[in-house]
Amino acid sequence: MMRMDNRDLIASFLEVQQHIKALSEHTVVAYRTDLKQIARFFEDLGVPLAEARAEDGRQFVAHLLDLELRETTINRKISTARSFYAYLQRNGQVSINPFDLIKSRRAVDRLPSYLTEEEVKELLSLAYDNWSSTTAMLIFTLLYETGCRISELLSVKESDINRSEKRIRVLGKGRRTRYVFYGRRSATIMGHYMSLKAEHHESEYLLSTKDGRQLPMSTVGAMFALYRERLGWQKPFTPHTLRHSFATHLLNRGADIRVVQELLGHANISTTQIYTHISQARLAQVYRTSHPHGRIIDE
Repeated sequence: MMRMDNRDLIASFLEVQQHIKALSEHTVVAYRTDLKQIARFFEDLGVPLAEARAEDGRQFVAHLLDLELRETTINRKISTARSFYAYLQRNGQVSINPFDLIKSRRAVDRLPSYLTEEEVKELLSLAYDNWSSTTAMLIFTLLYETGCRISELLSVKESDINRSEKRIRVLGKGRRTRYVFYGRRSATIMGHYMSLKAEHHESEYLLSTKDGRQLPMSTVGAMFALYRERLGWQKPFTPHTLRHSFATHLLNRGADIRVVQELLGHANISTTQIYTHISQARLAQVYRTSHPHGRIIDE
């Protein structure tokens, strides 16, 4: 078999993930980012991807630890590398998988960051009076009211929206279709956004650039960073923060966990159960601050 260079090996793997396994564009982009990082690291060692050995894999993980990345990020990169080399092994392009014996890092339990209801109110009360601010407020409001993943929201087409019933058909992980629902605030901002959009272009995608292209993830990232600074928040503020807030606030107000699981598009309820920990933490906080014995116990 003809030896392929690093770029060709990565491109071949990504093509299979995207077109045969039908993984989402967001997942494929994450794979590409991780594999480019691995390739650069091995190049610095003077080792082509196809010639990496177990020691090289261990050095890469040590490098990730030096960067002080989150355990979940490190584990994702290890998983990406392991899958990539397993693919090369199956195709006879490498003899060993340098990440085969590397164990995932034991994740430290961390509750997802979320906004309080007061912080959500502060965010969604901001003015919107032009293209960029209206786009931002529509994204913020829809993420909070629907609980969508940002990759799902960016893929929504106008034909997916039932405006009379205020619901949206989204394509989630594993290509599973579900419906999410939005309220009057999203409907109002969406109407204003649609009128602005009609002045510039026609696009099948709900969220688009001024010239009609599908809104890129990089623009969304910059948007969240801008508003975090504008609001003076120290806590993380990302699309997932609003998804976490959606789930947390529903459960805090008594929603059934099975309903929240369906709205979030979780295949397994164990993924949704992390939010019950947040709710329990909130209950404990209320007890400690409101019950007279709660204060005594804390002292």
